Amino acid sequence: MQALPLGCALWIGRRLGEIAFWLNPGNRRKVYQHMRIAFGADRPAGKITALVWELYRNYGQNIIEIARLSRYAACGLDEQVDIQGREHVDRLLLQGRGLIFLSIHSGNWELSNMAGSMRGHPYNMVANYLDHVNKVADLLDSWRKSGGCKIINPGIGGREIIKALKRNEIVTLVADQGGSDGLLLPFFGREASMSTGAVRIALKYGVPICLVDIARVGGAKHRLRVLPFELTATKVVERDVHDNMLRIVAHFEAWTREHPAEYLWFYKTWKYARDRRILILDDGRTGHLRQSEALARQVSSAFKERGLKAILNTVTIEWRSGLAPLILGACSLLRFLGGGLGLLALKPFLTAESYALLCSLKPDVVISCGNKNAWVNVWAAADNGARNICILRPGALGPGQNEFDLLVMPGHDVKGRVPANVVVTKVAPNLVDQSYLDDNVRGLTSRFSHLKLHGRSRIGLLIGGDTKGLVLGEQQVRVVIHQLKEAAQKYSADILVTTSRRTSPAVEALVAREFNDFSSTALIILASRNNVPEAVGGILGLCDLVVVSGESVSMLSEAASSGKKVIVFPVDGPDRKPLINKYSAFAEMLSAGGHVVYARTTQVADAVDRLLRDKVRTISLEDNATLLEAARKIVR
Repeated sequence: MQALPLGCALWIGRRLGEIAFWLNPGNRRKVYQHMRIAFGADRPAGKITALVWELYRNYGQNIIEIARLSRYAACGLDEQVDIQGREHVDRLLLQGRGLIFLSIHSGNWELSNMAGSMRGHPYNMVANYLDHVNKVADLLDSWRKSGGCKIINPGIGGREIIKALKRNEIVTLVADQGGSDGLLLPFFGREASMSTGAVRIALKYGVPICLVDIARVGGAKHRLRVLPFELTATKVVERDVHDNMLRIVAHFEAWTREHPAEYLWFYKTWKYARDRRILILDDGRTGHLRQSEALARQVSSAFKERGLKAILNTVTIEWRSGLAPLILGACSLLRFLGGGLGLLALKPFLTAESYALLCSLKPDVVISCGNKNAWVNVWAAADNGARNICILRPGALGPGQNEFDLLVMPGHDVKGRVPANVVVTKVAPNLVDQSYLDDNVRGLTSRFSHLKLHGRSRIGLLIGGDTKGLVLGEQQVRVVIHQLKEAAQKYSADILVTTSRRTSPAVEALVAREFNDFSSTALIILASRNNVPEAVGGILGLCDLVVVSGESVSMLSEAASSGKKVIVFPVDGPDRKPLINKYSAFAEMLSAGGHVVYARTTQVADAVDRLLRDKVRTISLEDNATLLEAARKIVR
């Protein structure tokens, strides 16, 4: 490389970088994921991939230039490196207190050190000795020294740095490798560990600091910028360190944005960040969203146990067409899209808004519920190096269960041996616990203050509505309502009732007619007319007994988890007999476990009587501990 003409050598370097790009998928994926954190909000996946390609080409050229360091030492670097701000170096060294050059691992910093050491001022660099490749380390150090650079090893660095500064010499340090003892500061919107040694020394000994940045501006040409940094010194050391480092990191971030393919993104820049990002993929179904939110709460708790803060984002996935999820599933199963595309695999299938929003986020955990977003979950997790969780087994064109780090399934869906990545629950994940009930009761009673007066028993009625293949009919609901009105009069109880967004207009009109003028009606909420987020949780918290229509796994799961007495009635068919389906199987399973009472439409009054007379007791249900334990195994 030293014998070749420079242009030819750099051409080889670019080709070496391109070969490394293709032959090193693990590091390539890591670089891409780190760039996603930094630039995902501004650049789509395709442009970030182009940056990764450019970085590898730059890195290949950097290696070639490092191989030519001894030649540069002999011939000089005036043709290769344009130094901007050398006058600041001369001026600051006249103070006689030495000078700290502070940089980050960006551009060809070896060339930067060589350029600095050849300008006539005594120059020191702090560098780890690469003891795992001794001969390479010795060769690299010999090249550094050939340009006049002296090496300080970190093991004895503190004393040697002070001695060099007292001799009025330059010492170069890096800020972006703070390790476990570094100061966590925002770098591209996320905490990164930064080394504070340079600022602490400067504050203690009054040493000036210059920020240094080198970037390739074309071919073999580089621009080396030297910028004096004015330290803030209020004598409150830790505050001064923090405030100065905050401004320094902001400078380096701005420079990195100017030349993003120059920074060494191979490093785990955000390894020590105290925050973790959870992404929920919303398919537009409220029940699925609530299940995902419930599981996200347990994942957040697992992070909190490790001293980490969870940040939650929700993206509603919107498809270009109704067939798009099916086509994506078919292509993904056959791997037509290729394992390395990540989010690019989703671009043809999602709306531009959904795709852009997904690209702007860099989650550590991805959660989805149901089949529709299952492949989006897989591709988004792969793109971000994230753990992924799916609630409910995906369908025929969905991913296999081994595609997920964790698959949450209700007991009635599990057959045969349970794989290690599957956690089995009795009900669908939900937010209901005592704290949730208390919060919703406060919210509901603040809207309807008369509910704070509590002198009578209370019966709740949660009415769902039509769902796929099921119609909750007006006649069936009328039969249930009449029985509850009789029970309310018999037991001097108040009734609190709410419908859902799935409730048909005919059933809502029936509910309004039956309860508006009924003397024991304490609350009636029609979901189509009045959006009350606390309706279900507040009614569960306020009532002694709750009657639930049986066509919603999510609503029944919330009721069964409330610790209240729960009656569930199935949806009847045209012959007024209960339909046999997954919903009725789920309700019967809970009834067999003693968690609810399963009653046919005409038997609701009898079930109310038995529960209010304590002839039957229901058993409290708790799945959250199971979910928390599963979450602990996958968080990191």
